[in-house]
Amino acid sequence: MYVGLKLLASYHRVPWDAPAYEPAWRFAEDRGPIVLGHTWGGSCFDGPQQVRTAAERCPNVRLLLGHSIQGDWDETVAIAHTFPNVYLELTSVLRLRGPVERFVAEGLSEKLLFGTDLPWFDPHQGMGAVLSAEIADDDRHNILHRNAERLLAAGRTGTRPGDERLGEARTR
Repeated sequence: MYVGLKLLASYHRVPWDAPAYEPAWRFAEDRGPIVLGHTWGGSCFDGPQQVRTAAERCPNVRLLLGHSIQGDWDETVAIAHTFPNVYLELTSVLRLRGPVERFVAEGLSEKLLFGTDLPWFDPHQGMGAVLSAEIADDDRHNILHRNAERLLAAGRTGTRPGDERLGEARTR
């Protein structure tokens, strides 16, 4: 099953908001796949400003921020709160102590997704980081499976970001 697009703007050296990506954004707006984009704090290709621009221009696209705008946690939290269509993927974040706890404390548990990014990050270490984080078991379930289940189910049913069914609390 096809579920999304992946943008590697910093690898391609083309910003998310450049005209070259416009066909991908239009496709995502029209068809509804998840867009997973590599993000990194301080980047002029896939940093906070490019993410904000994409989220504003494409409110119907479910944006999954790979690495959660690594290192720019204030902006990450602000963007996740501002845009109902933005979700945070935790690969690379899980190698650090503190950001997961902060995201959960900021009320973002239902917008966090576990990721692996093989072969660069060991999934065992990432899993251990989630299991040992100082968060509630309910938040762990959100991160490890519930949020991904909801995002994937929303894609199958055509639910758009902000739709009550997508943001609905736990289904289990």
